[in-house]
Amino acid sequence: MTQQLQRVLHTTTNPMADYQTGPQRQLLAPAIHTGVAPVKTLSSGIVRMPGFHHALPHMHARSEITIFVAHGLVASLVGDELEHLFIHSPHSVMTVGAGVPHVGLNLSVEVATVFEARTDPAFNTDVERVPRLDALAVARVAQAQHDFRNGAFKEQLQAASWSSAVWTVDDD
Repeated sequence: MTQQLQRVLHTTTNPMADYQTGPQRQLLAPAIHTGVAPVKTLSSGIVRMPGFHHALPHMHARSEITIFVAHGLVASLVGDELEHLFIHSPHSVMTVGAGVPHVGLNLSVEVATVFEARTDPAFNTDVERVPRLDALAVARVAQAQHDFRNGAFKEQLQAASWSSAVWTVDDD
């Protein structure tokens, strides 16, 4: 005789969480995570970036993240030396792989709002700061914001983009 499992649908609706500053110096409002729902592999939340703000260099050690720019003009610096610059207009999407150093930055004075989904079920538990990149980040952020003010990204900001920065293994 086999026992039949009964499925139970767990539903939640919660008020938006207050923004808290994470170790990467981002204002985060976790939405769906293990603290409010029985999720196992995915969480989500909102990131609010004041004008000209930038995160501190960091990586998500074990989780991938996908960002969706809801409002504002932002950029991402990624790589071991933050050498890659991605420009994001509203409705742009970017995935950053586990262990990839990165910095999110607001290019303008306007507050930017970004939705994030992460494979960290608790939303922000595997953030690791990369302090060796702090000075480099300040310089690269200043250059990107200077270039933005001088119109360098005008064409890139005309339409949403889809980008990714994920480690792969080169088998050569």
